[in-house]
This record gives sequence, structure tokens and C-alpha cells, in this order.
Amino acid sequence: MKRIIVYGMGGIGGYIGARLGTIAGGNELVFIARGAHLEAIREKGLRFRSPDGSEKTTKPALATDDPAAAGVADFVFLCVKGYDLEKSCRALLPAVGPGTTIVPLLNGADIRERVRAVIKDGAVLPAAIYIASSIAEPGLVAHAGGKGNLVLGRELEKVAYDPSPLRSLLDEAGIPYDWFEDPLPAVWTKYLFIASYGLVTARSGLGIGKVIADPQWAQAVKEIAGEIAAIAKAKGVSLPADAAEQAFEKGKAFAPDTKTSYQRDVEVRGKPNEGELFGGTIQRFGKELGIPTPKTDGIYKEIMLRSAGY
Repeated sequence: MKRIIVYGMGGIGGYIGARLGTIAGGNELVFIARGAHLEAIREKGLRFRSPDGSEKTTKPALATDDPAAAGVADFVFLCVKGYDLEKSCRALLPAVGPGTTIVPLLNGADIRERVRAVIKDGAVLPAAIYIASSIAEPGLVAHAGGKGNLVLGRELEKVAYDPSPLRSLLDEAGIPYDWFEDPLPAVWTKYLFIASYGLVTARSGLGIGKVIADPQWAQAVKEIAGEIAAIAKAKGVSLPADAAEQAFEKGKAFAPDTKTSYQRDVEVRGKPNEGELFGGTIQRFGKELGIPTPKTDGIYKEIMLRSAGY
């Protein structure tokens, strides 16, 4: 029997948890959530609504707000928000052993490094996910778009790591994924997309499709993606020459009003958001590597001023 923790039951964690819930027996599924969402899951299970409107309910072996209550896990899908990452990793320490595999599914280019700064045991795989989903109400996660496919691969420092148990788990749960021996290009490709569109949707207030239809905002996405691509190249990440343009083109698969998670958070005055993972990280890497980031600088500054009420 494998113990599987899904830490963070929002849009991403809800999708992963629902898919893992389709596996017939043999595993102990633990959901880490909080507040009204946790209470609803405890009472009735996690409801998950697919893009076609159908719903399914998953009842975990344990739903809790304390990872230490779960015991040491075989697999952890880390699906918290970036602003909760360090605190969540510290809370997760009792549940991680030498044989634990951690799959962090957050919107960032350096998430593995952030996790590793706290958690020294186990394997922490560079990973990302393509999905648009969110909590519709306590106990219910709605999947609005995106295939829900993972990109992930070996932690380069762990050359002896055997990915076959994780890959078997994903296959059995029907979670689509691409495995890479060097996952960094795939992780940065996702970051090119989510950071550029996240910043511009948060600043403009427009959905992804409407950003694309507006020449000014579309150009802003392309410029930010170009700045990120230059940073990736300077860090030695192997991306195609047209990576920034490819990131822009990915947005065309989304409906006009599709909002990014960063945009949704920014719209709620006073709510924590993942701006540091996007604007802050781009600026930090740019300064470290001598890469100018003027479009990111301007848009991120405007977002922060608006968030502060100016």
C-alpha cells in the first residue's frame, strides 16, 4: 500500500486528488486542506467538476490540516500557493523520508530549489502542470480548461532515482504527463507562458483571450516572454529560439474570459498573491544575470501599486 499526500486542495490539488481517487484500492490517499474547504471535504468528500459539467466525489482516507498526522508518505503532490510554500514545506517535514517522492506543482521556475532549501530528504522533481481550475465553493473544485497534463523529470542531482513507481501511479490514475531526463526546458517553457500571461492579465484585468485580441496587451505578453527567455538562455536552459512566440501562441487555446490564478488573487484586495514568483523572480534573475527586464519591471510595479490601493 502506498501513502499519497495531496497538499493543497485548490484547483490543482483538487484535480490531482480527484484523479488519484479513481484508483481502485491499495493506496492511502491523504488530503491536506484548511478552513471551510477542509470541513466540506471531511463531511462529504471532494467534489470535482470536469469541463463537460460532470461531477465525481472522492473520499480520502484522511482529510486534515496537519501533514504530520499523515505519517511518512511515498508520494507527495505539493499544490500550495507560492506564498505558502516555505511554511508548507516546514509543516511537511515529518511526512518526508528518504524514499518519498515530492512533485511540486506550483507556478514558478525555481520551485524545486525553494523546496530543497527546506526539505533535504527524498526526491524533489522539477515539474509543472497545464490546467485552469479553481475552488468553486467549499468542497467543490471546477476544472475549466487545459488538459491537466504534467511535465516532470529527474532531479539532476539524484541520478539513481527510479521514476517507474511514480509513472505507474500517474498511468493508473489517468493523469497525462511527459517525462524528461532533463525537465528544466519543459519547466521553463511553462513558466514563459504562465508568468507572461499572469502579469499581463493581472495588470489589464482581461482574460487570456481578450489580452490576445488587444494589440497593446498582446505585445506586452510577448515582451515579458522575451525577457524570461533571455534569462533562461543565460542560465543555460536549452529552449528553442522561438520559445517566447510559442508561449504566446499557447494562449490561443483558452477562452476569451479565462483568468489566470495570479489575476484572480490580485482582484481580491488584501489577498496574498504569487507576484513574487512572477515579477519578483524575473527581476531577481535579471539583476543576477545582467538581463534587462523593463516590461516586467513596469507592469509588476503597476500591479503592486494597485494592490496597495494607489
